[in-house]
Amino acid sequence: MNRIHRNSWLIALPAFILHTSEIYPERPHTIAGAVKNSATDKYIENVYIYITSGEEEALSNNKGAFTISTWQDLPVTLVIEHPVYKKKKIRITDASQYQLINLDPKP
Repeated sequence: MNRIHRNSWLIALPAFILHTSEIYPERPHTIAGAVKNSATDKYIENVYIYITSGEEEALSNNKGAFTISTWQDLPVTLVIEHPVYKKKKIRITDASQYQLINLDPKP
């Protein structure tokens, strides 16, 4: 009898796993893109990109490219920031689309 009680949590484990799959999607959404200077058409390095309602964030590489993954349901809002450029917000409804983002230089 004691052995049954010790292992009874194993019965609840599949139910817990199935329950969490309803809360979270099967896999995260991966958003990919690049950031360019709207005036010069050159790619911008070290642009800070984050999702407003979460902790997902990324920096653009030396070619302006970035990827950011999220478990949140779409749509999400990306915020794009760099000290030399105006901040921009973009609503993402389809994670499979490549995002080409143009930032305007600050005056």
